[in-house]
Amino acid sequence: MLRSINLALVFVMVGVSAAFGQRGPGDQELMAPRFDLSGGFNHINSNAPPGQTNYFGLNGGYVSGDFYLNDWLSLGGEFTAGHANDISLLGQDLTLFTFLGGPKISRTGHRLVPYADVLFGGAHGSDSYFPTATSSTTSASSWALSAGGGLDVNLTRRLAIRAFDVDYLRTALPNGTNDAQNHLMIGAGIVFKFTPKERVLAIAPPPPVQRPGEIIFTCGTDVTTIEEGQHLAITGHTLTEPDRLEVKYAWTSNGGAIVGSGRSVTLNTTGMPAGEYLITGHAALVSSPTTTAECSAKFRVNSHSGAPVGGDDGSDKAELAKKDVIFHENVQDALFDYDSAAIRQDAQVAIKHAAQYLHDNPSIRVLVEGYADERGSAEYNLALGAERATAARNALISEGLDPERIHVISYGKEAQVCTAETEACWQQNRRAAFSMHP
Repeated sequence: MLRSINLALVFVMVGVSAAFGQRGPGDQELMAPRFDLSGGFNHINSNAPPGQTNYFGLNGGYVSGDFYLNDWLSLGGEFTAGHANDISLLGQDLTLFTFLGGPKISRTGHRLVPYADVLFGGAHGSDSYFPTATSSTTSASSWALSAGGGLDVNLTRRLAIRAFDVDYLRTALPNGTNDAQNHLMIGAGIVFKFTPKERVLAIAPPPPVQRPGEIIFTCGTDVTTIEEGQHLAITGHTLTEPDRLEVKYAWTSNGGAIVGSGRSVTLNTTGMPAGEYLITGHAALVSSPTTTAECSAKFRVNSHSGAPVGGDDGSDKAELAKKDVIFHENVQDALFDYDSAAIRQDAQVAIKHAAQYLHDNPSIRVLVEGYADERGSAEYNLALGAERATAARNALISEGLDPERIHVISYGKEAQVCTAETEACWQQNRRAAFSMHP
């Protein structure tokens, strides 16, 4: 009999371990209750007194309850009652009660909830014959110990089925031989779970908020005045609701030729007469083409101020490339810390050297481009890039440069110079970049 009990306990623990991995739809709502109550059928395969008789079965029921200390540990109590007739040749009956309590561990939050417990308490037998060394009695009490486990199947957040409960039960009622009994106790029933309403509201995910598609679109040019023949940079800034929706862009101008596509384009002003012009941007959600927004930016084109330098286009380009190399050797990018627009010590040294070079070359105008790494929203990084470009411009002005020579534009996290997700790469993208401006 003891061997059979041990084998049954092994099967219970294997079932508990296998059920740990089971999870069904809606399990996120099956949090641990504050407490639960259970009741159902109970059967005890017993060798209760009189001692060492043939094994017999007691049928009855159980009532149990558990108070949860956290999602996996609870304190439980259990009461069982069972009765059997004609348990021996003497013809006596047996009624057996147990009252036990102790810790219980369970895997809550799943459709299948395996558990294991160890309970301590007492047992009381009556309507039978309990021999002792000196006398006998029709009822007796002793300590009791049970260990085992089972499986609950959650039907709803408040109701579960106790599919099975298997326990080894040890009692010490007098039997005239060794005052020891080993029982196998099996049960099944229904479980009622009680969870405070405020806990359900706190854990349950909020319902999704349906928001209408919306787009906000602004745009601007890198400068407000440009000489004929130069390229004008135009950048659009979008904010969509919900965030991160795909946007399609289109651009028109009442003069010149649009070059490129997307959020940032350029305008070729070759052949444009001097005067005021307007460029217009159109943005539409790809998922909802009827959801649109427009922006516009004014700029002025001046007549070309002088004849080209050099003999032909090839020499002009070579001369320009040479000047650009010398410019970047002396005017280097200013790097910034994460989420900061403060000029660092290394950037201040670079800006001082750049200011001296620009003092020595008063004909050069500068465009300061602000950038950020890929972390954060597009709109936030556009603002951060603008702050960094402005901080670099102010640092040059503090070194005595004419503010009219320095213009700023922000590209945020667009046009990254490095795309690896490492700190070294992110550092390269947190910068204010300088270039010669027409």
